[in-house]
Amino acid sequence: QWSMVLRAGSDTSSQAGLALEGLCRRYWFPLYAYVRRQGRAHHEAEDCTQEFLARLLASAGVAAARPERGRFRTFLLTALRNFLTNEWHRARAEKRGGGFPLLPLEFEDADQTFSREPADPGLTPEQAFDRSWALGLIERALAGLRAEYEKSGRGTLFVVLASLVWGNPGAESLAEPAARLGMTTHAFTVALHRLRQRLGQRLRADVAETVADGAEVDGELRHLIAAVSARPHG
Repeated sequence: QWSMVLRAGSDTSSQAGLALEGLCRRYWFPLYAYVRRQGRAHHEAEDCTQEFLARLLASAGVAAARPERGRFRTFLLTALRNFLTNEWHRARAEKRGGGFPLLPLEFEDADQTFSREPADPGLTPEQAFDRSWALGLIERALAGLRAEYEKSGRGTLFVVLASLVWGNPGAESLAEPAARLGMTTHAFTVALHRLRQRLGQRLRADVAETVADGAEVDGELRHLIAAVSARPHG
């Protein structure tokens, strides 16, 4: 999707517009969280995020995308910084949304979600943005997998496997949850391996939609997964 939007450039085709809108819908929360970390309250950050996305969707801003902005998160964050610097005070004087249609984003839950994010006093706003972005990728991938498992009657298996999907638990530590589910340790180990594979496939597919070149997927995955474990400096 994002590679198509980049190629579209100044093209105003509905296909390119829908692709960009879809990406904005999926990744708006890190933008909202970034604005909050600039010291703005919930409702002010809500207005700012809506205003920014509305103007982005209604303008030819994507035409300014350059190769170094190939990652969608980088493009969005750069555009948001420019907006906060150059547009926000003027936008506040206008009607909310600036006359542009607003996206139906779930801001009613955003304040609580933001308050539950890990404390990050030592992270830069950009590092926190990347971590929020990465957590969103993982949460969406796990939610999709949960739905798959529940649909096939394996919801309980998913809950147990999901708690073990990170790290490298040894065979001994897998014996107890396997027995609880009435499985052999080998069968349980295979099930955990398959879940990890499916999670990796979903993450790759999600990331592939946000880079300009498919060759960047692995590097972007490494960067975003590292962002989840980022530690404050000092």
